[in-house]
Amino acid sequence: MSQLDEAIQSLQPGDLVELFQLDATPLGGPVYYFTSTSFGTDAVLFDGNTYTPIDIQAENFEWNGQGSLPTPVVRISNATRVASAAVIEFNDLLGAIFIRIRTFRQFLDNGDSPDSDSVFPIEVYRVERKAKQNKVLIEWELSSPMDQQGRQIPARQYVRDSCPWIYRYWDASAGEFDYTQATCPYTGTQYFNAQGETVTDPALDRCSKQLTTGCRKRFGTTGELPFGGFPGIGQGF
Repeated sequence: MSQLDEAIQSLQPGDLVELFQLDATPLGGPVYYFTSTSFGTDAVLFDGNTYTPIDIQAENFEWNGQGSLPTPVVRISNATRVASAAVIEFNDLLGAIFIRIRTFRQFLDNGDSPDSDSVFPIEVYRVERKAKQNKVLIEWELSSPMDQQGRQIPARQYVRDSCPWIYRYWDASAGEFDYTQATCPYTGTQYFNAQGETVTDPALDRCSKQLTTGCRKRFGTTGELPFGGFPGIGQGF
């Protein structure tokens, strides 16, 4: 019986630790290591890597028995601007590999019984779409690699109906839109939320990153659209 099995079956298995890796090497970037778990001033060390504690919400990882694959959503604090810097440099991190690792505190490198093999099944996903970005957080939608099998087209980074361009955001302190990092050319006064619904408050203006609910809403259905995705084609590796 492994140490992990023994811990699971004991009355006091220990503190569960959730570790995340955001692998941007397919985009020419580094691997980011972070965790939602903090033990005071102690660093979170595992398998030779240092995981930085950060405010993060990760949900919808559960598999069900109906055959549908999980589509996790990850929200990372943008307080330090590290996440936004990575988004700007590596095109919203679309195509990056997101890895979730769960273990118990005692199995960390600086735990009571260090063991990098004592982990729950490692979960691997791909960053599919950046759903939200502001000064507080960045939210991504993930997809399972199993959802990408059986492709008959060449691999590309941006092929699904999701635009990679960076959209403007409303700067409440200045009372105007900030276009500093924007690559989307839209500067209009019609506002739509992330679902493509018309709103009157510019602070609610979000792009869905989709052709129909995002680009056509802003630029019309017959004009030339600055859409950066490739609608109708599944994303390849």
